[in-house]
Amino acid sequence: MGTGGRLVAAAVSRWGDDPWALGSWSLIGRGGTPGDRVALGEPVGGRLRIAGEATHPTRAGMTHGAFEQGIAAGIWAAEAGHRRVAVVGAGMAGLGAARELGRLGVAVEIWEARDRVGGRTAGVDVGGFGFDLGANWLQQYDDNVLARLAEELGLTVTPTDFTDPFVLGPARSGVPKGLESELRARLEAAAPQAAVGDVVGEWLREPGRFEAGAIRDFVDAEIVMDSGAPLSWLSARYGFEPGVGEGDRWIVGGYRLLVEHLAAGVDVRLNRPVTEIRVGERGVTLIGDGHAADFDAVIVTVPLAVLTTIGFAPALPDRHRVAVERLGMGRVEKVVLRFEQRFWPEHAAGYYRVHGPGENEICEWLDASAADGVPTVVGLFAGPWLGELWDGTDAEVAERAAGIFRDAVRG
Repeated sequence: MGTGGRLVAAAVSRWGDDPWALGSWSLIGRGGTPGDRVALGEPVGGRLRIAGEATHPTRAGMTHGAFEQGIAAGIWAAEAGHRRVAVVGAGMAGLGAARELGRLGVAVEIWEARDRVGGRTAGVDVGGFGFDLGANWLQQYDDNVLARLAEELGLTVTPTDFTDPFVLGPARSGVPKGLESELRARLEAAAPQAAVGDVVGEWLREPGRFEAGAIRDFVDAEIVMDSGAPLSWLSARYGFEPGVGEGDRWIVGGYRLLVEHLAAGVDVRLNRPVTEIRVGERGVTLIGDGHAADFDAVIVTVPLAVLTTIGFAPALPDRHRVAVERLGMGRVEKVVLRFEQRFWPEHAAGYYRVHGPGENEICEWLDASAADGVPTVVGLFAGPWLGELWDGTDAEVAERAAGIFRDAVRG
């Protein structure tokens, strides 16, 4: 097996460059709690509701969590007697809301800032096949409404075992017994205002029976990689959120196969950003980019970073504004790399991990060669090195990422 691996096709995400999709998914910052998610999703009067993964108390950061919250918001609007409803954002929450409203006989119109549907699911063609530059996995598979839809549509799904990583690069001893439970206990016992970085920093000063390197590696793999957020900001008590490792499967051909089905027949107005939402006694008005329209009610499903760019009149209640301040988003970028030939070892779990040279630098790789038989890996990057790695053209970023993977395989 060679270690060259000529790159023949690639795609690169640019979430950090996109003001309409900054970051990855919602996270709880220091001082926040899951109650802030609940508060954010509470209706504002009878005509405005915020929905999406950020409002789900137990399934934040997951596409089916967003979809479920969209459905719930749609039911709310229909039960309130509204006959014409606007939905802001055509991601999973927006599509869920619109489809539920349509099913209940309510006229609905989606305003979407991008030139495509899908939100933070982002399908891309690479070398003639579809992959995901956004959301990738169907998580909590056994209790996932979108997984049931994928099965109904006859889509092919492939499992990824995140509990069994193949660690590439310099040899590492693995996770020592008891380290994870020790970390969780320390985080749970932290003060409400404490950040993950506070707890980890204190532990590293006196690591006790564990090696400092093992602690760093585990934190990078389980927290930095999952959040993409500074550990100095991320809540200690709620830095670990559920989802990963609960039957994760990816869709062969990408999430867009689900998105295309969900968007069929839905009235979506693309390239229609919303800059202001005015709520009155008799209805709501959406304003943005030279457009304005009146509706009975509005469901807002945009990511947190976009939510802060919308002006609300009257202003959102204090409870909602505090929730927005306590929640935030990280940054995780992705590359899809297709090679002329396979040069990495086969691993049944399909999951590889590479630790970077610096603190909190990490990437993980999905072996997606099973999609169509062409040697392909999908890499996810998080941590401080993103600023340097993602500087330049897509081709330059792809080659840097490929170099990191090649070097790790060589060991």
